[in-house]
Amino acid sequence: MVCLFHGDYGPADPAFDLGSGLTWVVDANSLKEARNLGEGEAIQRHLLRGEPVSWCGQGYAWVDQDAVVWFYLAAFLFVILPYLIMSAKGFAKCAAWPDISVEILAGRQRLPR
Repeated sequence: MVCLFHGDYGPADPAFDLGSGLTWVVDANSLKEARNLGEGEAIQRHLLRGEPVSWCGQGYAWVDQDAVVWFYLAAFLFVILPYLIMSAKGFAKCAAWPDISVEILAGRQRLPR
């Protein structure tokens, strides 16, 4: 089943009329929920493919679901936060040795002169 969203096709057009000289290949009764030309064409496209059409309330409402919020929270706690902690520990370890040379930090020994 195809779920169409009114917001994807623009605002409702008060001047839109199904019988306003447009040629529809499908039955006009199946287009009665269309609020503008874009919605009517979308319904016709899906019906010609043999797909049933229904209208859904919100397009991106799934983003506000609890499962998505919990996923973002888990990603922060188990990926981003440990990375930040390890980076801070590494920075604190290097900052504790201010007299250390760059060559030793890079793992290279100085050549004798």
